[in-house]
Amino acid sequence: MSGAVLGRQAWLALAVLSSLNLLNYADRFVISSLLPMLQRPEAQGGLALTDGQSGWLYSAFILVYTLAAPFFGLLADRVNRLHMLAFAVAFWSVLTAAGAWAAGFWSLLLVRAVTGVGEAAYASVAPALLADEFGPSLRSRVMSVFNAAIPVGAAIGFTIGSVVGAHWGWKHAFLIAGGPGLVLAVLIYLLRDPPRGAMEGHDAGGHAPPTLASLMTMWGNARWRRCTLGYAAQTACFGSLAYWAPLYLDKSKGMVGPEAGSIFGAIVACTGLVGTLAGGWWSDAWSTRCGSAHLRVCAITSLVAVPCVLMVVLVHESWLVWTSITMACLALVMSTGPVNAQLVQVVHPAERGTGMALAILAIHLLGDVPGVPLVGNIAEWWNMDAAFGSLAVFAALAAGIWWWAAMREPAAASAIETVVDA
Repeated sequence: MSGAVLGRQAWLALAVLSSLNLLNYADRFVISSLLPMLQRPEAQGGLALTDGQSGWLYSAFILVYTLAAPFFGLLADRVNRLHMLAFAVAFWSVLTAAGAWAAGFWSLLLVRAVTGVGEAAYASVAPALLADEFGPSLRSRVMSVFNAAIPVGAAIGFTIGSVVGAHWGWKHAFLIAGGPGLVLAVLIYLLRDPPRGAMEGHDAGGHAPPTLASLMTMWGNARWRRCTLGYAAQTACFGSLAYWAPLYLDKSKGMVGPEAGSIFGAIVACTGLVGTLAGGWWSDAWSTRCGSAHLRVCAITSLVAVPCVLMVVLVHESWLVWTSITMACLALVMSTGPVNAQLVQVVHPAERGTGMALAILAIHLLGDVPGVPLVGNIAEWWNMDAAFGSLAVFAALAAGIWWWAAMREPAAASAIETVVDA
């Protein structure tokens, strides 16, 4: 193929995979805005869910998603990735739509939990495929564009749930959220499965495919491990902020009503889009002069988030609260592109699916899974101000780990040469 054709294929892959990632998060978050309808009594068309049951719908999904990721990562490094991507999109779309036929809590719990299988398969494969379409000099920007679909997709999911649910009911919302994926899955076959490692000049075909033992030995890759530990701390911070902020604003700042929720949702969407793109562009520009630029950007932006989170607690005027939250969200999401670029860069191209999948496992098991309830416990032990302020500790921890990791990175001249070395 000519360079022009290769270029078109790469940009087509970014467009298709980013669009599907948007759909991925729309399907994931559609249920959030449907919870008030699902908690209504059955006589009013709901499923009479309790608050506890509603929380388990999220926890069950995250648990399956997290545990399934490593196995799909191994599979992704051994089979045709386009087939896996098409399966993932079709599978999660069918399961999302199947929520329309839920007859109660247990059937809806099962459907939402198994949805995590499809999303784990997609999250393990898509970043690795993009890493083989784009060289290291563009990789942070590419990962930023790919991940910028997350807040936009979440906003679309909220909109589908609230608008469609309000007009036609929660069953139709599940159907409309899940339906497009069955059609869009065919777009994957417009892409190609690029050679693994071609962008680094390595022949991944000569590298033995990862095995179950790779799941154990991946942790021995010090560069991957340090990057992932920082990512876990950042995930604990941002995951807890997104989950607890609406309740915190209500209880501690007196911002009650749908307006506060709408403003917060708009902040998450806008800062997610702007922040991920800005972080990626900055990181790629700096990486031409500094081999540890990706990690340095992650560390600096996380450190900036610390005073922003504390300001939310300390100020009382509404405009200052919203400004502080906006700055905190913006700083936290700027690490998204650089950290994903670093993760695909520090493992062998033949093991990128495995590396990304294990990172998913680690950042959730060490990050938001314990972090979110810990913040809730702090609120019970002390108060909501102390709980929200504790998020600054997570951000500071992420900044410290990433800066320490940056200090141990190879110099710019050898960064790509040692990309496959532990």
